[in-house]
Amino acid sequence: MLEFSIVTIVKGRRKQLANLLYSVKASTIRPYDIQVVCMDDSDGITIPEGLPVSIHASKGTHELPLAAARNLGITAAQTDNVICIDVDCIVSPTLFATMLMGLDAETIIAAYPLYLPIVPDTGNYGNLQHQAVSHPARERIPVGQPVDHLQFWSLLFAIQKQTFERIGGFDESFTGYGAEDTDFAMMFHRAGVKLIFVHDYVLHQYHDKYDPPVNHFDSIIENATRYQQKWNVLPMQRWLNAFAGMGLIKIDQAGTITVHQKPTDSQLNNSVSPHPY
Repeated sequence: MLEFSIVTIVKGRRKQLANLLYSVKASTIRPYDIQVVCMDDSDGITIPEGLPVSIHASKGTHELPLAAARNLGITAAQTDNVICIDVDCIVSPTLFATMLMGLDAETIIAAYPLYLPIVPDTGNYGNLQHQAVSHPARERIPVGQPVDHLQFWSLLFAIQKQTFERIGGFDESFTGYGAEDTDFAMMFHRAGVKLIFVHDYVLHQYHDKYDPPVNHFDSIIENATRYQQKWNVLPMQRWLNAFAGMGLIKIDQAGTITVHQKPTDSQLNNSVSPHPY
């Protein structure tokens, strides 16, 4: 079996990180190294005995430097095969072996998320999987064949370092939440890299969600504008149209966004989603 590295980025969420690492330790195969990139300080991080974890401080100046943090972690990875996992995930015991079987220099490998309604006490996949539900927008993505690159999501993917370097990594001009992974999908598509899903799962631990994500309003507007300038199309259109419907923004025919007002406390409260996904 190929040697491989794991990369995860974290801000807060120490319990979720502990659960992720618990599930990694229970995997049928273990990584050569685990790179944890903190977008805050490293206080409160506990490492299970026997796991080869390195902790890095993100050098991004934004409060949520997602693109820069992922680049730092993948650069630090000590093998050629890298699996990036969101800190909210709990991995199935077979996930790594399944993903690595299909990985080569021309592919990015993904798997499916299932969603928990809780943050569990431990990361025991087998005890938790019956509580999880699928995302209705993602459960029908086909397995074992190239799919639309815009199905890419940075929650979980495997990539070879040479492929990541050829693509150019995540564009660090996207700061904060929104569009940085869609931009990466556009870049790997342009480079001729295929996205393929395998039949395996992670459990996504619960956290509060907003639909639309008005809690990230500023960075979504900034990143949407940056994306439109780069690719000549607006990303995140469902969210942007929802913002427009709330009277927060206006979008003209050229795709230019004009901000009318910031979300109010009432709009924030009314946008909390009841769903685990």
